[in-house]
Amino acid sequence: MEIKKSCLIGALVLTLGGVACKAKHDAVVVQNEEDTTPRMASVVRMNDTKNSVQLLNGFYPIEGGAWRWTAGKFSVLLRTPPGAAQQGATVTLDFTVPDVVIQKSKDITLTASVNGMMLQSTGYKSAGAEKFTAEVPASALTGDTVKVDFALDKTLPPGVDKRELGVIATSVGIAGK
Repeated sequence: MEIKKSCLIGALVLTLGGVACKAKHDAVVVQNEEDTTPRMASVVRMNDTKNSVQLLNGFYPIEGGAWRWTAGKFSVLLRTPPGAAQQGATVTLDFTVPDVVIQKSKDITLTASVNGMMLQSTGYKSAGAEKFTAEVPASALTGDTVKVDFALDKTLPPGVDKRELGVIATSVGIAGK
């Protein structure tokens, strides 16, 4: 008798449960207060895919999980740091001059400009890790973002790799003074 009761109760629960699931319910909408739009960054690390849309041109895909080859000309869009329109800023590019580039070219020169204003050029005669820095006058930093253009005077022409190769970039950024 006990077994029949528990079977009957189980069947009743399944039957009612099936009916209850067919009832209409109002949809519940959950709103997330966080803005999911990626925020423009002042510093872009080459391995950070969420900010890769700021790499406008001349950057190749991530390699080694940390860096990107550049072409001879490459550009990035950066968020203007707070206060930079009054006090100026500094643009930095962390990169490596590959040994193969120095072997073929003997030396290279890197030039930067911000929003079309020429900043400076720096020459490199040996392979290795480098940090390019250039002062940016306040007058070039009036908008919410700045376009930073870099140009190398020499690159490795396309060959087996099929790409024009410049330097190996790890990060680029702009910081207020």
